[in-house]
Amino acid sequence: MPNTEQIGEHITVYTDDHPKRTDSPTYIAARKVLMQQRKGGCLVCGGVPNMTHPELVPVGSPVGLQDHHGQGLYVKDVLVALGLFPIEWSQGWGSSPAVVQQLVANVNVVLAALGEPTYDQPITDVPSLMLYVDSTFNADVKLCAGHHVSLQTQHTVDAKGHEAVGIHEIPLPIWAGQLTCDWRRFDMWGGSTGTVAVAPATDAAGQLVPGQVVVLHAAPGQGISRGDVLPAHHPVSRLAHAGAHQP
Repeated sequence: MPNTEQIGEHITVYTDDHPKRTDSPTYIAARKVLMQQRKGGCLVCGGVPNMTHPELVPVGSPVGLQDHHGQGLYVKDVLVALGLFPIEWSQGWGSSPAVVQQLVANVNVVLAALGEPTYDQPITDVPSLMLYVDSTFNADVKLCAGHHVSLQTQHTVDAKGHEAVGIHEIPLPIWAGQLTCDWRRFDMWGGSTGTVAVAPATDAAGQLVPGQVVVLHAAPGQGISRGDVLPAHHPVSRLAHAGAHQP
């Protein structure tokens, strides 16, 4: 009979304690506002709302959409920006109430100038800070599952047919590129599922070098590194530019 043996060693990881993750009443209320009142759909693949005519922008269908703690800034229920200090639920337990209170006070100045509601509850301790974290002022960004939690190594297609990577799975500047990328002529993932992110390469004079790309992100094991300039014949370069001649 074959023997069963353990390869490697077990390790114990100690993490800071906090209550088991649950949907607080504040979060449930925030999600209701987000899905039933805030306009548009997924921030990345739901289409950019027309802020010049917000009264004509519909509320997107909530089917398949998730509520991301992204500190979206809204004008007339249209998302116009992401704040500088979005606080994830797990991060809230280790955040400084005093720092968050001052940051919120600064955002309130902007919101008041825009004629929007402000967050006026005091933030003096962790419980009151967590109320802010789960409020309509922080838990307020619509994302599809693909742009929220999909892995770099996982093939995921968004509503527009493009490869999608979640905001929790890749550096924020790379993630944001999915919104602005001109997918008709350039694939920022270079044909990968998100394990590689590239941009068109330029020379010392700032001129585009035909066919070449520069690596912005590379997951371990890809054989390339951030900052590498790949020649036009490299498979990643070829796949990145594959749509360059499409209308």
